Amino acid sequence: MDPYREYQDYVMASRLLVASGLSREILTLAQYARLRLKRLELARARRFRELEALDRRLRYGFWTDPLRLREHLHPLRDSPYLADPEAFERLLFPEERARLRYPGQAGEYYLGWLRLPPLLMEPWAFEESLRAQEEKGRALPLFLNAFHLGPGGREGPWRGR
Repeated sequence: MDPYREYQDYVMASRLLVASGLSREILTLAQYARLRLKRLELARARRFRELEALDRRLRYGFWTDPLRLREHLHPLRDSPYLADPEAFERLLFPEERARLRYPGQAGEYYLGWLRLPPLLMEPWAFEESLRAQEEKGRALPLFLNAFHLGPGGREGPWRGR
């Protein structure tokens, strides 16, 4: 997986959890990268208990692992951000929304993952939904400010990526 897309997924999961009162932490890109490297070290050393704890902190697989997503959905079931794509995009800054190809694009992508857990026992429908979700992911730009703003809040090297 693209490490920048992985970080963007992490931030969106974190913003959702923070806005819902279920977390207080959103790591910067540099902090996330350091912990991601630590995750690789833990995996190589087969330190699985520590790896699992770090995975929870990194929100690893939050959107893409249907079993983890199902766990996270229970406390989020009343979240107004899950109502529709536009509601979800209230988690984005205005300039991030402006980087999307159309209003609701990020919301459609992230809320699209919510279809997968109920389909786990229907392999054909699951595979079809997963393919559609992956297609949405390829079309979704890197929209986070972290990729576009350089020091001092100016447009940075990620512009247009």
